[in-house]
Amino acid sequence: MAKVDLNTLWVKVVEQVKQNVIHPTLWRTIELAVPITVDGSTFVIGFPPAEFHLSGHLMTSEHKNAIESSIKQLTGMSLAIRVIDGTTYKDWIAVKQKDESMQAIKEAAYAKHQADVAVSRSWEGLLEQVGRKYASLHLRQLPQFRAKYIEEMLNLISESMDELMPPGKISDELSERALARVLDRVGTLAEVSPALIALELNRFRESKR
Repeated sequence: MAKVDLNTLWVKVVEQVKQNVIHPTLWRTIELAVPITVDGSTFVIGFPPAEFHLSGHLMTSEHKNAIESSIKQLTGMSLAIRVIDGTTYKDWIAVKQKDESMQAIKEAAYAKHQADVAVSRSWEGLLEQVGRKYASLHLRQLPQFRAKYIEEMLNLISESMDELMPPGKISDELSERALARVLDRVGTLAEVSPALIALELNRFRESKR
């Protein structure tokens, strides 16, 4: 829509809303709003910074629906209104850029959360394996069989570390704490200090290099 068309349309929208909704504060507020552009399915309107605090009157469910219904009746288009701080197309571009930046931040945070969940589940799976292996250990009350269990767990933990904490990747606190829980579990089950299990794990991994 050309800007002149938007201005003409907005005058008609304002008049129709004032006829349909008896709310003097809304009337005063909508008269201050400036039509800026139609971007896709969004009808962008703005307020000067000094008056932007009034924009909330347009965004209540009842008033927003009244405005959007009027726009649809006058244009035949289903457009959602977007109210911004500013009255120019340049202001709208700045808002869009800010929206895109915020969306990128949200997506990055979500991706990290999903990655953390995946890692956590993997470590939880290792914890379950550690427990199951010990539960199925024959003559686990004897130290020599617990020693074999420790050897098997060192190999299992080392393989998991190669997958979950690959060389060259900076170790994060989540993985380090998860590894510590696994070492604690092995140590508790085998009745050995977790620090000694960690020491043996370091030696085992050094010997594999």
